[in-house]
Amino acid sequence: MPRNFLIVDFEFTMYTRPVGRPRDFFPEIIEIGAVKLTADGKGNQGEIQNFVKVHFFPRHAQEAMDFCMITPADMKKAIPFKDMVDKLSDLYVPGETYFVAWGTEDYRVLKLGCEKHRIPNPILHEDYLDIGEAYKIYKGDQQTPGLKRATEELDVDSNGLWHTAYDDAQNTGKVLVKLLEKGWTPEQYFADKERIEQEKEAIKEAKHQAWLERNAKKIHK
Repeated sequence: MPRNFLIVDFEFTMYTRPVGRPRDFFPEIIEIGAVKLTADGKGNQGEIQNFVKVHFFPRHAQEAMDFCMITPADMKKAIPFKDMVDKLSDLYVPGETYFVAWGTEDYRVLKLGCEKHRIPNPILHEDYLDIGEAYKIYKGDQQTPGLKRATEELDVDSNGLWHTAYDDAQNTGKVLVKLLEKGWTPEQYFADKERIEQEKEAIKEAKHQAWLERNAKKIHK
């Protein structure tokens, strides 16, 4: 059964100064943008656009707010983290919906946030699709490009402001749709990813065996 796609982008707090980092500091989501697309990428099945309250380290949210152009007035409209998770749950069906994001950070901050708030993470890791990595593999590149570069390379009609959650989710969705139009499939991505990981393991094992053989020769000299 073809799966639909829940494309998500989070903006979250950060701590970049070399000193003064609070003990146990972790990135907290301050904005969510999401759009759910049908399996062919042509139908919109729902959207999310909300600011999210910073619960644990609110004093350290300003840097991220400035970077993402989020104002104090915006944060007055913010919803609790749990309400954001509930909204995600409403658009996500385990085993039937891919949770799509550009890179590894979005799933990581969601998982960490759920752990800190002591609530279940509704998104199964096996449903997580890193479309940035998928695009890298599709191109045969060594490094994952940024979202903006990908939209330019694919001639995607991007819109909105970069580093705003809803606009980034929309543009990520456009990259996904463009790849689908080119014949790419999630199944192809997961198969290629598994093959690459197996090749890396084989190379690692071969290097280890070579090291053992070299040391064995030294011992017997």
